[in-house]
Amino acid sequence: MKEELDTYDKKILFELDINSRISASKIAKKLKLPKETVNYRIKRLEKNKWISRLYTIFNASLFGYSYYRVFLKFNKLTASTETEIIDYITNDPTCANLRIIEGKYDLVFLTIQKNPGELKGFLQCFLNTFGMYVQDKNILFLMKTHKLNQKFLYEGKTTRTTFSHLESKDFTLDKIDLGIMKLISTNARIKLSEMAHSLHVDSRLIEYHIKSMKHAGVIVAYTIDLNLIHINRELIQMDIALKDPAFIQKIISFFDKTNTCLFIHEMLGIYDISAELYVENDEMLRNILEKFKEQFLDNYVYYDISHVYKEYVINWSPFHV
Repeated sequence: MKEELDTYDKKILFELDINSRISASKIAKKLKLPKETVNYRIKRLEKNKWISRLYTIFNASLFGYSYYRVFLKFNKLTASTETEIIDYITNDPTCANLRIIEGKYDLVFLTIQKNPGELKGFLQCFLNTFGMYVQDKNILFLMKTHKLNQKFLYEGKTTRTTFSHLESKDFTLDKIDLGIMKLISTNARIKLSEMAHSLHVDSRLIEYHIKSMKHAGVIVAYTIDLNLIHINRELIQMDIALKDPAFIQKIISFFDKTNTCLFIHEMLGIYDISAELYVENDEMLRNILEKFKEQFLDNYVYYDISHVYKEYVINWSPFHV
């Protein structure tokens, strides 16, 4: 039987969602708890699997990459072939995320590529192997990402982080930068001393490089992925085609106020935006959809709802750079 979360646990998870590298002493000061208590609670939350991962969000467009979301619909796919497809995509270093979904499509993955030519090459190789099973596909270009803060466990102060995938600063990554990215991409709370030991450099140099990448916008945020089973939530992906993109900001504010939304992506393709909602049940989802339709009935063309059955990989760092 899993241990229930108390108010302090929820507040700690709220703070880790905003910044998963925040020190225990800073959380302790905000919550008026001893530092040792905060450390103990974080370790307990990880041990009891309330936390699935603590990861870092990067903006690879600043050093020449583009983000593409690929939707796939399959025909006559067996469980073993589905596993082969998942392994094929997730084993490629360009894969940042993959989801098995139930809806209009069966699978959606996020890939980080240098240019459309590299994306075409990857997809051609994939289709050469699995094309016989693909009934339909759609490719969308990510233009902007909005990271909202997790408020479905504790409704704290709203914090929003927005970053564009269209800007390029020609930021040059060196060996130390790449090493840091690899270490913190899926382990955001790793200590400076551990990174220094792993990369064989002084911890002060590690700290300098992290600050430089943060200042340049390469490091966007440190955040948390919660165990949906433990928190009794289901991830819903809502992809929307709009009549007028001018309403995007109002739609973002709408979803933010539902206290169920963590990410909203602006895209170029058959959909204009994609909202990721964490709902308790279908009734909660229906209530959100009804309110959405009431408020934006004249502003959208259609939307598709996908229940995320399983999620593989959350890794915003393209390790092949």
